[in-house]
Amino acid sequence: MMHFQLVSAAGVKFDGDVYEVLVPTGDGMIAIFKDHMPLISAARAGVVSVRLKPGDKDDDMKHFAVNGGIMQIEGKDLKFLSDDITASEEVSEKEAEAALARAEELIKNAGSRQELAEAQRVLHHSRAQLNVARIKRRHHH
Repeated sequence: MMHFQLVSAAGVKFDGDVYEVLVPTGDGMIAIFKDHMPLISAARAGVVSVRLKPGDKDDDMKHFAVNGGIMQIEGKDLKFLSDDITASEEVSEKEAEAALARAEELIKNAGSRQELAEAQRVLHHSRAQLNVARIKRRHHH
């Protein structure tokens, strides 16, 4: 087991012992287990998935939409910091679809590179929230 902390600007979203954490990176998803080599790495927007115990099925995993972030692995400790993290129970599929549509509209109407970059950031996070909401629906209905 390893200790995992998931921290956003709004506070700690998860803090506990886990078996495995799946993190979206620029090179794809990586699985992190205890005794992973020390690492500091950027993560991209997407879904962080947490398996609490070795025998837990995929349906039992906890899922969080993240807007990118930084992870640090040291010994049996994994910390993940992101400015925006949404737990599956905090978002509905309908809300996430509406947010995604708003983000797509922002991209269409962006008047500068900065507005476009911000709109794309919102789009990626909205897409991750929608994925988390759909995972929740599939596993709980």
